[in-house]
Amino acid sequence: MLDNMALEDADENPITPSDVKTFRMQVARYVSTFFSPITVSIPAIFLVALYHQEPSSLFFAAIVVLFLSIGPMLYILVGVSLGKFSDIDVSIRSQRVGPFLFGITSSLIGFFILQLNNAPKNLETVLLTASILGFILMIITFWWKISMHASGLSGTVTFLAVLYGRMVLLAFLLVALVGWSRVVLRRHTTAQVIGGAALSAAITLVMLMLRGI
Repeated sequence: MLDNMALEDADENPITPSDVKTFRMQVARYVSTFFSPITVSIPAIFLVALYHQEPSSLFFAAIVVLFLSIGPMLYILVGVSLGKFSDIDVSIRSQRVGPFLFGITSSLIGFFILQLNNAPKNLETVLLTASILGFILMIITFWWKISMHASGLSGTVTFLAVLYGRMVLLAFLLVALVGWSRVVLRRHTTAQVIGGAALSAAITLVMLMLRGI
């Protein structure tokens, strides 16, 4: 009898396509938030620092975090609170120039500070690459809303793969997952996600080669 009642309840409350869509959207939001550029950048910077195994590396890593992640994020948060930006992702393309310029300038300042203090080359390269990539993405953004989430994660994974080798390569699956989340949330098209990931990986590789890493 209990089995029959359970079957009847299941028939009365079937899983509908809208339920599946809602669940998919929730998963996409969690993925997108967890793997946002700032969330990814902070642990990645310290992984780059730990690669050196030098006592001063963590100190310099903190400087990189300040100029690459915390400073730009505070700029965006203040902008959101003042109504200048729609949200912390700065989803509206026309609003992205300010955050790009601030991020580029902040990264360059951090880069020169590290250079003046003989910081590890890898950490300098993180900031220099972020500046150059940020400039290129800003120019593209005038015409096309390229994905910052895919770009940030792809560049990060590429950088760490060069340092740590094959064990990092599986992390490229996360790039695909983040790309999927951005498309599901309708923040980007598939082309914008692929373009961001491919461009970031290519520029990161070029910068690492030019810097002799």
